[in-house]
Amino acid sequence: MTKREYEIAAGRPLDLEYGGGGFVSAVDGKSISVAQPNEEVRQHLQGYGLRWRTIVEYKGQLIYFEPHAIKNPMWGEPKRLLFDHDESEIYATTQSGLQLHCDDYGLAMRLVIGKDPKRRKAYETVKRGERTALSAGLIMHGGEFFDIEGARIKVIKSATLEELSLVPVGACKPAFCGLIDADGARSLEDDAESLRILKDSSANRVTKALAALQEALRNRH
Repeated sequence: MTKREYEIAAGRPLDLEYGGGGFVSAVDGKSISVAQPNEEVRQHLQGYGLRWRTIVEYKGQLIYFEPHAIKNPMWGEPKRLLFDHDESEIYATTQSGLQLHCDDYGLAMRLVIGKDPKRRKAYETVKRGERTALSAGLIMHGGEFFDIEGARIKVIKSATLEELSLVPVGACKPAFCGLIDADGARSLEDDAESLRILKDSSANRVTKALAALQEALRNRH
């Protein structure tokens, strides 16, 4: 397969959508502060752009990514960070603040904001809760089909990442993007190996579930 493909999510006419989850409002009991205009942002964006062992639907087909289907994501052509897969503006690349690392759970990402105005836009959209999901634009290399309990599933063992997009909603719920405190932060690799990113993912799912419950209770009255 030579053309880039995206997973369909939430009815959007896009090729590959991953994401879900809210954002982290506190780290280790400390509230995340709000940066003022022109002030250095002391938070990073961090999360998973793709989770292995997760079945997602792509054009009516079920896709399953094996662990480490993407290898060495920082190698090769620079990977881009976009909004909603819109190529008209690039907010960061792996040469300008975007960090990627594959662990046993998925494709981990971090965006260092600093004072960069474009990266600040990415920070603002996550902080406001407009885009807290991540979507991975990639090329899938082949794949094997398996029939499991009446469902036909395509298993992907190899894929090449081209870009990540911040999106409002995605199909792969464990993938997410949140905010962490930059002061004293360890490396992305250390956060992945210590399972901090995985724990943040679980916290985001709980936060979303509670928000959905509160909304359902409000609608009853």
